[in-house]
Amino acid sequence: MVFDLFALLSWTAVTPTSLRAIAFGFAGFLAPLLMSGSVSAQAAGFGKAEEVGYQNAQDGTRLSAFLTLPPGSGPHPGVLVLSIAGTTPLVERLVQDGYAVLIPERRGFVAVEPMLRATFSDLANDVHAALAFMDSRPEIDGAAIGLVAQADDTPPGMLASVASGGTTPLVLLAPFAFSGVETFRRDQRWAAERNGVGPGGLEALDEYVQRIAETVLNESEVYLRRYRLESVRAASSVELPRNAAFPSDERQMDFFASPLWHDRLAFEPDAVFARIRAPVLVLIGADDANTPMDEYLGAVRRSLSASPTPDATVCRIPGRTRHVFTEAGVEGISDWLGTRLASSDEVDAGVSVPLSGCLEDSAEDR
Repeated sequence: MVFDLFALLSWTAVTPTSLRAIAFGFAGFLAPLLMSGSVSAQAAGFGKAEEVGYQNAQDGTRLSAFLTLPPGSGPHPGVLVLSIAGTTPLVERLVQDGYAVLIPERRGFVAVEPMLRATFSDLANDVHAALAFMDSRPEIDGAAIGLVAQADDTPPGMLASVASGGTTPLVLLAPFAFSGVETFRRDQRWAAERNGVGPGGLEALDEYVQRIAETVLNESEVYLRRYRLESVRAASSVELPRNAAFPSDERQMDFFASPLWHDRLAFEPDAVFARIRAPVLVLIGADDANTPMDEYLGAVRRSLSASPTPDATVCRIPGRTRHVFTEAGVEGISDWLGTRLASSDEVDAGVSVPLSGCLEDSAEDR
């Protein structure tokens, strides 16, 4: 069973009291999921796992993570993995390959309101803090660290890469390809179509989504955002489809008014892709739901073609890449990172080493 931050938040009203209640209620259940990769790697004899802590130097937030080290004193190459999916298959493979693997907990795991208050800039700084921690460990080679980010964790990973201007190899699984507003619209429309909503209802839904997005992006104060969003909801003849990503009742506008959701809607992936200097691999699963593959691949490739990176690969693989690490995905990540982290001279020379296992584009993709 896979949980997402937004699904977790949808189960409660977005208030300090209720957020604390839901956080503590589910902490014991979700903790094994977050640490599953490290614990299973240790149990299988692949390495040594430990819970570690460090600090976001920008805002002082204390952060925690699970670090798994392979056998030997090192220094080992390292991989930072940003995901709340079951990471066991990826961690086991990377540790077997000799990598030290760090899996951070998202801020707000125990008290969720800090996550709602966090901006994408805050989350990108959390990524910087995790990388700095890895660099500080004597068992890890600070000159050979890669970053893997999945789905909703890709924006902070991308923004951290751009802000640093560095060359840390970057693996993105199912990253955003369209603007935050367009992604929101597509997600709601897809859910409505699946529920049998007709053309007229879909058009009204598109208009409602647009009004929500405009209100969120045009109002800078959270409390005013919340007030205006309530007016938008009261005046609408339609509702958003029932969705695990956010509440479906009066709590809904508390959620959309948060800084986190503001930055999600404001995110423009094409502009961020175009500024990436690091080697980058984008993986998208052929079976990922609600992905118009021809548009998706075209958008990512166009964005990367404008970037200064000499090493960009977009790869469509069998199965899924959202909220899961499949055999094909793990294999692709391991092969690609192995080449980039072991062959820095090739990367520096602008040589893009191809990745095997990618599916051919379908006719409509070309």
